[in-house]
Amino acid sequence: MEMKGIIMFVIGSFLLSSAVFTNYPETSFAHTSKTFGNTTIEAGWLSEPPLASDLNSIVVQVSKGTSGEQTPVVNALANLTLSAKYGTITKQLDFQPSPTTDGGYEAKILPTRVGPYNLILQGDVKGQKVDSEFEIEDVESKSIFSFPDSSIDSTNTNNINQQVQDGISRLSNDIQKSRDDLNMSRSEMVDIQQSLGGLQKDSGISYLILLTTLGISIAGIVMAAYLFTLLRFRKGMVGGPQQ
Repeated sequence: MEMKGIIMFVIGSFLLSSAVFTNYPETSFAHTSKTFGNTTIEAGWLSEPPLASDLNSIVVQVSKGTSGEQTPVVNALANLTLSAKYGTITKQLDFQPSPTTDGGYEAKILPTRVGPYNLILQGDVKGQKVDSEFEIEDVESKSIFSFPDSSIDSTNTNNINQQVQDGISRLSNDIQKSRDDLNMSRSEMVDIQQSLGGLQKDSGISYLILLTTLGISIAGIVMAAYLFTLLRFRKGMVGGPQQ
């Protein structure tokens, strides 16, 4: 019985450890990975979830090769320009090699607003062209981790103000996206109107040519009838009184 109890304890401990490690969130889960030729680039936040007004870093991992046989790329960002983007606002970032990971690079950033952030990469990695935009995890408000609820005092007032500011930031970002979509629709409408205008212009020209041709044809018929009548009159087939 004693040996059986020990075995059951070991099995239970193993299952509990497996459950803990399985449910433990890893930062790489929220990272975005894209492949350019034989170059793979992965981007995301160093600390996740990212929180507004907390100093964080955007990390980039660059490797070459096929799946399962990838090697880190040293000095991969020498010819790349990397910028953070929020709505229509962009900021160029200064990436430094990771002190712990080969082929890894980090850039410190203090996100001040909640909502979606993107990372723009333009240039090349060892001759491989890269021009893309990476969607990274949305920045969240600290209020989602606040516990317990603050009492009604200055601290609570600050929390309410922060929530209002976070809501305004999200609304502003949504409005900006809507404006971008509206501007795109307006541009498409202008193109359609210009095409219709050109078509109407071409139709007007064709109609004018048709009227001109028809007028010339009618004038030709009238002139021919007049000449034919004049010719018959001169030959005595049509004309003056009989002698």
